[in-house]
Amino acid sequence: MDDPSQRPLFEPFAQDDRVLLIPGVTARTDLTPSGLFNREVANYQKAVSYALDKGISWLIPLDDDEILYDEGDHSWKTMDNVGHVTFMNHEAVPMGHKVTNRFTDCTLFRLNGRTDFMAYGNGKSAVRVSPGVKAGVHSFGGYEGEHHTVDHPVILHYPNPSFDSWVAKFGNFDAFSDFWWDNPDCPIVIQFMLRSRDLLHAAGETGDWDEARDYFASWSLDAATREGLLKTEVLRHYDPMAELRDGQGVGARPIVS
Repeated sequence: MDDPSQRPLFEPFAQDDRVLLIPGVTARTDLTPSGLFNREVANYQKAVSYALDKGISWLIPLDDDEILYDEGDHSWKTMDNVGHVTFMNHEAVPMGHKVTNRFTDCTLFRLNGRTDFMAYGNGKSAVRVSPGVKAGVHSFGGYEGEHHTVDHPVILHYPNPSFDSWVAKFGNFDAFSDFWWDNPDCPIVIQFMLRSRDLLHAAGETGDWDEARDYFASWSLDAATREGLLKTEVLRHYDPMAELRDGQGVGARPIVS
């Protein structure tokens, strides 16, 4: 938790052992992508230490807009001599209207490697916890055993479910450079991020939101485009919460960090 004063907001979700609230590590407090990454890595490393202390076998850091969707398949945990598993991520197509709950409203996804993404496309990794594990943003180092990349389970990512959420997300960022960690040797190659920064800054300055709206609408896709991309398997439907609604209770593992 970056802000301990918000603990009362989360305590209703932490009434049993399934949710644990821990004060965050805030080495950098700036509201930039690089500042966020810095805090994430510091907190992931703290989670490694906690897992070691408590005898927790596996750790995977997921954001509050991600789901590990396994459909009950936990076989990755028992692969011989494997200490690091990368799950491919698929990205939710934005809706053309306001979204009440991204996890239930957004059920159409861009498949990894078949089209451009708004956000990352290099997956997220779980690590078998052992002494020497070092946290990164999407993966770990210093683990014992081999690394495997698997096609299933998958990470379902809901980065910008609606126009309003996109504006709010990038509106929360301070001005940021074209480089990760503000290092010219590490350029940000996600063009959606840089374009979003520039468009929303311009719209805020001028009050003209037309270009920003048109750009975001191009990622939402019209009905005919969606249908065509479904047929060519560039898009796919996922509805992880349907299992919970139907009372099956398996498959979706939402984890808020």
